[in-house]
Amino acid sequence: MPTLLHVRKGSTVTHDGREYIVLRHADLNKVLAREKASDELVVLKLGSLEAPFRSSGDPAEGNDQVDLEDVSSEEWEVAQMRLEAIGPLLDNRPNRAKADYAAAAIKAGVGVRTIYNWLSAYSDSELLSSLLPTRKNGGRGRSRLSPEVKLILDNYVREHHLTKQKPSVAKAAREIRRLCYDAGIEPLPAASTVYRHLSWLNEQESLKHREGRRAAEQRFHVNKGSIPDAGWPLALVQVDHTLLPVIIVDDKHRKSIGRAWITLAIDVFSRVCLGMYLTFDAPSAMSAGMCISHAILTKDAWMARMGCGDVEWPFYGVMDVLHLDNAREFRGKMLALAAREYHIDIHLRPVKQPRYGGHIERLMGTVSEELKGLKGATFANPRQKGEYDAEGNACMTFDELEKWLVLMFARYHRAVHSGIGTTPLTKWREGILGTRGKIGRGLPPIRTDAEKVRIDFMPYEDRTIQDYGVAIDGIHYFHDILRPWVNARDTKDSRLTRQFRFRYDPGDMSVLYFFDPDLRRYFPIPYRDMSLPAASIWEIRAAKKAARDAGMEKYSERDLFALIARQREIEASAATKTKAARRAEQQRKQQAKARAQKPQDLPQVSKLEPTRLAPAIRGYDPDDIQPLSDDE
Repeated sequence: MPTLLHVRKGSTVTHDGREYIVLRHADLNKVLAREKASDELVVLKLGSLEAPFRSSGDPAEGNDQVDLEDVSSEEWEVAQMRLEAIGPLLDNRPNRAKADYAAAAIKAGVGVRTIYNWLSAYSDSELLSSLLPTRKNGGRGRSRLSPEVKLILDNYVREHHLTKQKPSVAKAAREIRRLCYDAGIEPLPAASTVYRHLSWLNEQESLKHREGRRAAEQRFHVNKGSIPDAGWPLALVQVDHTLLPVIIVDDKHRKSIGRAWITLAIDVFSRVCLGMYLTFDAPSAMSAGMCISHAILTKDAWMARMGCGDVEWPFYGVMDVLHLDNAREFRGKMLALAAREYHIDIHLRPVKQPRYGGHIERLMGTVSEELKGLKGATFANPRQKGEYDAEGNACMTFDELEKWLVLMFARYHRAVHSGIGTTPLTKWREGILGTRGKIGRGLPPIRTDAEKVRIDFMPYEDRTIQDYGVAIDGIHYFHDILRPWVNARDTKDSRLTRQFRFRYDPGDMSVLYFFDPDLRRYFPIPYRDMSLPAASIWEIRAAKKAARDAGMEKYSERDLFALIARQREIEASAATKTKAARRAEQQRKQQAKARAQKPQDLPQVSKLEPTRLAPAIRGYDPDDIQPLSDDE
């Protein structure tokens, strides 16, 4: 199934099991469509639309996913080259002619059919990873060159190719084959194989050696400093965090538990709030990723869960440029790779120069100002506070605050903004649908792979897979899908055990997300002992610290969870007395709610619940068992 749903005139979509043809946009979140079977005209909400059915005659789609960390820089460069090759065809979609395909094929040095294949693959997802080269012959991550040839190639590259003389790839390939001949290597490596390996050199490393570090940084690193104004919706989005100036209370005792953090994303063109993420935890890569994925996805299901299904928040889509603070959580590899996958350019604003992030700063200021009217609001200084008891007056829970913020943004989107002279909603509508004097950019495609988007923006750990499964923070995880990878050797150095990437939600460590390199899908990996309760990474680490403080040199994961249970009991009994205990208790409740809202259709090995079979026994093959004869 395609992972991208284009909603434009003539598109085929499905709704409640029926197929429709989109006739035109009725509004930002609605389309006028005609049912194929009955010709009935209906208005459909965007959030209810799904990708069209595929007939039995259509080619099967693998719907492969890609673990972004598993892709080499050389493969990304190949994908980028392919995207550049089909770029003119994408820009000229309504007026393509056969000559355009032929011209693109000649320029790229491939056949016309290959250009069609690249266009088809990219159109289904608009992800750069859809254009990655297929790994074959040598295998995933393996070189087709023998170790002897690889050694000669590496030495030549280091001593001759990465120099300021910039020898041509063709000349380098000839020289490497000559060196192989002199060394008595037979058969000689194919010229095309050597050529391809040289062409796929890390361009960043090449540029660094040839023209210096600064040239490499200017070409490959995230941009810093001034950026142009946004000329259309999603052209430029700014993201930042702030600690909200209001104290909230727990669900059970209705007593104060402190303040919450919010991460916001603003569309600079229209000033709409494109995404938000509310949490008790301090800013992190997780909160940044959750906000960005929230900005990319449609909001209908999220609004319905909060009981705000009647409130419109029709803003979504992949942004062109992401403008971020220079904080640590915005400079991680996870965010950089996810941005590359979704074609997002990251700009980091200069340190201690807030003027570069003025739009998001003003939005956060607007939110803070609105919150000052609530009971439990805090103030910037003692003079403003006076005799006001913020903790004593606090009355709003976490969920109530989140819903209040949604309603506040609904009002904000419909109020005239002095910076643009109209309302953010109107400005977004003009930019998307157009005006009499200006063509709009059109409704952004809807991502139908919502869970993959969220996973792409999650933190991760690299681990080897042992016969017991995998362990993170002393907790063991296991699923049958891991069996083929037990003690797998590294693809680049067979002396080492291969490491695999496991993504996780810090608030719910009861499941990891494993990307299977062969099946090319994410799979949920549960606790090995599935009787253990869900816990956050902070609870697990606090339990480990408590074990060390108690002098426990050796402890099992059951010991850890026993400590977690005791901590929760202490917090529950102390909840009426201390704010910290109430906050911890409420944090667990929010994590449990988030866990319950996770989709249940994440790719599984089968429809059965993950088993807890004993790990595989070395040398034992159950398929090799022979039945006993009657004589035996």
